[in-house]
Amino acid sequence: MLDTLLICTFTLCLIAFLLSLIPGKQGKYCAIVGWILLELGLIQMLPGLIEEGNIFYPALIIAAIPFIYITIKRLLAEDPHILRLTWAAAIAGIIYAPFAIITPLGNWLISIVVFCIQFVFDAIGYTYSMADWNIFESTWYAPGYTTGYMDEIILGCTGITAIAILLGVIALTKTSLKQKIGLTLLVTIPIFIINIFRNVFVIMAYFGQWFPWLEETVTHPTIPGYASYFWSHNVICEGAAFILILIIAYLLFRFTPGLISTIRDILLVYSGDLQLMLGKRTGK
Repeated sequence: MLDTLLICTFTLCLIAFLLSLIPGKQGKYCAIVGWILLELGLIQMLPGLIEEGNIFYPALIIAAIPFIYITIKRLLAEDPHILRLTWAAAIAGIIYAPFAIITPLGNWLISIVVFCIQFVFDAIGYTYSMADWNIFESTWYAPGYTTGYMDEIILGCTGITAIAILLGVIALTKTSLKQKIGLTLLVTIPIFIINIFRNVFVIMAYFGQWFPWLEETVTHPTIPGYASYFWSHNVICEGAAFILILIIAYLLFRFTPGLISTIRDILLVYSGDLQLMLGKRTGK
């Protein structure tokens, strides 16, 4: 699923986070290593994301750098809020990493998403063909090509990233196991279903060239009609996904009021340290 260096980085990151869960003074140092490796792994992904024309994730990865610095400083001080955040990150990593590192498992999840997309297309009578087990192809040729438009379903198209992050947030809640299971269903089912229709929308928008805006500017050397893919996938759906996460987060807060204070405490740590950093830069 990922290249060798990235696999090694994320594997070591996961190991470090898991070791941080073991009680003892070594926990904070393992957590620090985990956060550093996580950011390094994300930085390695920047060239590919930028090449795809993705805007949202590269901005988040770059913006995370000062937060990693604050996290390290707070972990050294054994800040309980950041230690709790690290616990949540470890849970998210445990959920996500196996799918990214173990190729058969990741392909299994992708195959489920492919099957669901095919089911929707067949139900609405939308014509398509399969260039490969996970590559949808239009039944008409792209202009200037001897093949149709193609869209490959990869791990990032399964919604596992958002699910893992939100399940990590659920791990922050001080609730019973039964409540945690209910919250897990509240997160996973809507994200999975909406993600299927997100993929359906992107494929239909790209194959049908619904958004050829600025097509002379928004181009890709190997992807014909890239503008429609860019606007549907990288702008419209990324924005919709962000709104969806906000809605689900609101529901989590509504059903687990204690989560609000936990998140607030964590945000106060980062906002206070960011203000301190900016104050130093302005000479205050």
